[in-house]
Amino acid sequence: MKKIKSFTKDNYNKEEPIIIYGASVYGEIAYYALKEMGILPDYYCDQAKEKQFYFDIPVIRLENLKKMPKANVIIASADYYNEIAYSLEEVNVEVFHMKELLNSNIPEEKLSNRAKEMYANRQHYMDIVHNRESNNDLVLNRVQFVVSERCSLKCRDCTHLMQYYRSPKDIILEEYREAFDLLLDTVSTIAEIRILGGEPFMNKDMYKVIDWYHDRENIQSISVYTNGTIIPNETILKSLQKKKVKVHISNYGINREKVGALVDVLKRYNIVFFERKYDAWQDAGNLDFRGYSIDYMKQIFSHCFERNCLTFLKGQLHRCPRSAHAMNIGAMEIEKKDFVDLLHWKEDKRKLAEEIKNLLKKEYIEACNYCDGPNNHMQSIQPAIQIKEPLVYRKIGE
Repeated sequence: MKKIKSFTKDNYNKEEPIIIYGASVYGEIAYYALKEMGILPDYYCDQAKEKQFYFDIPVIRLENLKKMPKANVIIASADYYNEIAYSLEEVNVEVFHMKELLNSNIPEEKLSNRAKEMYANRQHYMDIVHNRESNNDLVLNRVQFVVSERCSLKCRDCTHLMQYYRSPKDIILEEYREAFDLLLDTVSTIAEIRILGGEPFMNKDMYKVIDWYHDRENIQSISVYTNGTIIPNETILKSLQKKKVKVHISNYGINREKVGALVDVLKRYNIVFFERKYDAWQDAGNLDFRGYSIDYMKQIFSHCFERNCLTFLKGQLHRCPRSAHAMNIGAMEIEKKDFVDLLHWKEDKRKLAEEIKNLLKKEYIEACNYCDGPNNHMQSIQPAIQIKEPLVYRKIGE
């Protein structure tokens, strides 16, 4: 495994170009951190073909990077850190991570709202770097734990498909605790558990996930993602005070006043939280079958920002939330090769570890055929447009 160093002002080859791998949020943070050092990057590297410049700096592709031996490459991504690191294994460049850059004094007023959130939550990136350096056998950067199908908003373009649920319900958490325990007993580390729905505070028992797993050594952090429209009860608020827990609030404008009320409560209880204001969403389209070729599914999957969002729903570990929810509501056939069924697992943990690794290696999933491929670099639409009734879709067997 190639050695990855922390980028500093003095340990890179000043005769070679500096390339930030990741033209998105961490790429923004890296830009300003380097600027504080008096350094300007020469290129960004990103696989999104639509992006030509970022901060007026040219964006190149991996195939171009391979033609730049000895270049200084900084990995500017958390979710795709390992994916990028693997892609650089056979490339003759010097590879760096962002630990020192993230510890530098970046002027936060220059950062976008999303970058401010990632900068404040930079320990997540540090944990991922640590996990790779520790050579742990099976590390999951993120697992989304769905606690409810219900949501307090009815967003037309929700990529998690809440707009299609006809009779949403809270998840009965006790029924799936043993399945999640099995996952934890099989993997080395989960860098972050994300508790979400729907709206997680709709389920008044959601605190149980925190209480069950907060003290597990192989869980590094727990995040709760909320739309800010519900003030949780006292029991939940006490769980949110735990050390590893952070609350992430999505502010879409339409929920501004309720978000403000929730923020006041979280401050009163000394709960760590981040508020993100959304200007746009990515459009995944409707649930119609597309009929894509396998090559095209691989293409949209490689650009999809949801492709590494491992989702635990009703005892199954899926590669992406759209796939999990599409099967859950019967909008697509049950594709057993696209998830690991922890609830009904009968074999040993070694075999389970192999199944999880195979899931992580997939180049596409069948749910890609029911999706336009949400991409951080394109397809921006107005966030949280509300509808009155669930959207109609063709249910398998109807």
